Amino acid sequence: MKKVALICCPNEKKSGFNFVKDIDKESQLFKLSIDYAKKIADEVFVLTKTYGLIKEIDYTSSYDEEIIFRNEIENRLWSLAILEQLNNFTDIHKDEFVILADKNYYRNYAKFLKNVDTPIGNISTEEKINYLRKELNEDEKEKTSYGEKLHILFNSMKKYNYTNFDEIPFTNGIYVVIDKKEKYKDMNRIVSIGTNNEDNKLIVRLKKHYKNGSKDSSFLRKNIGKSILSYNEHDYLYIWNINFNDKINQSKYGELRDMEVEESLDYKISKYMKERFEFICFEVEELKERSRLKEGLISTICHDKDFQCSSTWLGKYSPVEEIKNSNMWVVKGMDKNQLSEEEFRRVITLCVKSNEERKEYGTV
Repeated sequence: MKKVALICCPNEKKSGFNFVKDIDKESQLFKLSIDYAKKIADEVFVLTKTYGLIKEIDYTSSYDEEIIFRNEIENRLWSLAILEQLNNFTDIHKDEFVILADKNYYRNYAKFLKNVDTPIGNISTEEKINYLRKELNEDEKEKTSYGEKLHILFNSMKKYNYTNFDEIPFTNGIYVVIDKKEKYKDMNRIVSIGTNNEDNKLIVRLKKHYKNGSKDSSFLRKNIGKSILSYNEHDYLYIWNINFNDKINQSKYGELRDMEVEESLDYKISKYMKERFEFICFEVEELKERSRLKEGLISTICHDKDFQCSSTWLGKYSPVEEIKNSNMWVVKGMDKNQLSEEEFRRVITLCVKSNEERKEYGTV
């Protein structure tokens, strides 16, 4: 006989978190449930609507989905499939089952299991979290960090890339660059944060990052290029560092440029960015607020002890120490004040507002 734990997967991350507490609950309850299940059970499974039972060791955030049953028949059919899987993976007559989910996710199959415990089935989310913390003796443990909350929030929002920047419904704001091949706690990792310093130029600013030949107008392009050259120990790095938007530099050093090398490098930079980067954006009208929130976001994320780059991240080869040390494509903001609680809530509010679907109404 063994003990088996069943956990309901978290809802699919969606746009429109109304309060920061929703992010707290979304992440904390699932994490605590997993930790508790591992502590008390021999096997742990995650309940999903589409795939049924997923072994905890095979589970990733890609399985997250909102489990909603349109009617009782749909619930019963799903429950029948769960029971069939349990019958394959366990001994439903002898094993002991602990179900960490709401009653709606077990009521139609639990009655067929011989030994069942549902310790959090009929209590509020807040009470669930408190119960699990108490059982794990985690009352005093550190709460979810702002860095993790920001990753949850930004990974939940509408994504933009070089193909659809014109769909951004505002012209002033902050953009967050997410790298699809870098991970932070199973989420795509934030690798840069920027804004438009000229009013109404947000979309123009983003497009410059993908324009070949614009390395001196795009911090991202220039520094990704530096890292590629440094990785290859290419002696063109010295020339690439020169700002040729400066007319004096253009006059003094223009003849040193090798456009064939730059064209090849531009191609590699664009390919790297297109394959890896997605952007989320939220509207911030005033430049002063944009600048403060940008530096606060950078500092908050960089000071998160769990925020690390992978061993293959290109920025590790940057000749710029700030980039290597920050694990981001940034050189400023890391030493600024981190977001206050008020500022963090302000970011949440701005993100929710910016991510709401904007409907166009015809004339009446």
